Amino acid sequence: MLTSKERVLTTLDHKEADRIPICPPGGRVNIRPEIKRFIESFDFDRFAGLNFAKNLEERRELSHGIYVDDYGCVYRHKGVSEIPYCIYSPLEDVRRVEEVEAYSKWPNPDDPSLILKDAHRKAKKIFEETDQVTTVSIGSIFHRYTWMRGFNKWLLDMKLNPEIYEAIASKICDIRLRFTLNLLNKVGDYTDLIQMNDDLGSTKGPFMSLQDFRRFVKPYYEKLISGIKKGYPKIKFWLHSHGAITKLIPDLIDSGVDVLNPILPGDNMDPYVLKNKFGRDLCFDGGADVEYIIPFGTVKQVEEHVKEVVKILAPGGGYIFRVQMISNLVSYENLYAAYKTAIEYGRYDR
Repeated sequence: MLTSKERVLTTLDHKEADRIPICPPGGRVNIRPEIKRFIESFDFDRFAGLNFAKNLEERRELSHGIYVDDYGCVYRHKGVSEIPYCIYSPLEDVRRVEEVEAYSKWPNPDDPSLILKDAHRKAKKIFEETDQVTTVSIGSIFHRYTWMRGFNKWLLDMKLNPEIYEAIASKICDIRLRFTLNLLNKVGDYTDLIQMNDDLGSTKGPFMSLQDFRRFVKPYYEKLISGIKKGYPKIKFWLHSHGAITKLIPDLIDSGVDVLNPILPGDNMDPYVLKNKFGRDLCFDGGADVEYIIPFGTVKQVEEHVKEVVKILAPGGGYIFRVQMISNLVSYENLYAAYKTAIEYGRYDR
């Protein structure tokens, strides 16, 4: 038996461990008591966060479900999601690059007070005393753009306002990279994985053409990831992106992405295609159908689905199993069946 850390790192090196890593589900809000007990007691491969710094993405509640962050964006809960939606984008009406530069609420990533004074000590303690893979989460580039400017204007600016697009995207990327490097200066020697979230598509396909992706998105990923890996080459880069983004994957790999999450069947991300085309260069995290089979299928359907996903993605390493998102629609029986099947069929000594 390997430790959890050994298991995950072996997997991320595209090698077969004792079994596939099994990570806990996300979205654990208003879940059933028996599911909560299961999550607390199950022997998951958990990640240990080393974000010993002020969270620039934190949303502080103002009143009655209204939130604000350090960039001046305002949010409100809508529907059942645990994540509030942006309802005020402070750069929505800017017309000149000078207005972007003059915006007063851009965070200063070099402010020394942002990093906790004992960040190095805390990271070292976790690294030496736990058997968990360590992570630093760095928010997003283009989610942040949509919050600052609005989702529609993110896409329209590519065509109609490229100078404004360049000014905003460059500013966000620069803040993200400088803040990350400042934190890694304290905890980088103990960090295994950088995690970033940026949804790049819908169930139909990417939000933009491949040509536009290469012009307006890829350069910022290249700058960010290469800037991190230049100083910390052992660190792997994990990207969360929803959507049918198979067309973008070669360029994501070229940009330095090592792990892609959540590869949902409901997003038309075919595990067979992904493994056969990209499995040598890219690891996969997720794979379970959380839109249909996990919440609404029978136990038998869940078992057969998980068995098939593991059969396709596990060979040769490079696969982490995770039920990406659950809610009170998911039964204990289905969730237990998913993880029990993943443990049973995810062993490499079968």
